[in-house]
Amino acid sequence: MSQPILIGITGNIGSGKTTFCNLLEEKGFKVIYADEIAQQQLNQPDTLKTLIKRWGKGIVKNGQPQRDKIAEIVFNNKSELDFLNSIVHPKTLSALQQIVDNSTEKYLFFEIPLLFEAGLELCFDYIILIRAPREVRINRLLQKGKETREQIEARINAQIDDQDKIPLCDLVIDNSNDLTELNNQLNSLLSTLKDIKPKEKIPFSL
Repeated sequence: MSQPILIGITGNIGSGKTTFCNLLEEKGFKVIYADEIAQQQLNQPDTLKTLIKRWGKGIVKNGQPQRDKIAEIVFNNKSELDFLNSIVHPKTLSALQQIVDNSTEKYLFFEIPLLFEAGLELCFDYIILIRAPREVRINRLLQKGKETREQIEARINAQIDDQDKIPLCDLVIDNSNDLTELNNQLNSLLSTLKDIKPKEKIPFSL
């Protein structure tokens, strides 16, 4: 059985990746959300045991990891972030590869916000960048009311700039306008899906 064509979807925070992926799902395509897979790995008892040993029981409530507490620990602390990634990242990659190996889909889409930051570009046949102007993204995130402007800008500054990602992508989607325009660009992509050819790739869990 041949493996599916793997299509990575990335973009900085507030760009509209999830909106784009929701439209894909509405059209019947399978989308894998890397953050959800990572959260599943974070919830594993052996993972929690390791993290509690380092950070204490305060990061867990009712047997579930407190993401806000963990975020406080790793934010602006590279050594702690590296430690967290060293625990969760390999498990997440292994889970992603298992999904690929067991899939019967012709096309598999993956939403991976930190695709390039994680060095996963060689795992895909095709990579799509969703982008929007910085101020548009900031305003979208401010409207959610969960973070201050300073927090949002700090997160944006921690990611690779769009301009550096563009040459590494096969397609750039401009999501600075409305949902109709985004859907039009998606339809244009879908009309050319058959032209995407498999590449020599490396497994997620290599």
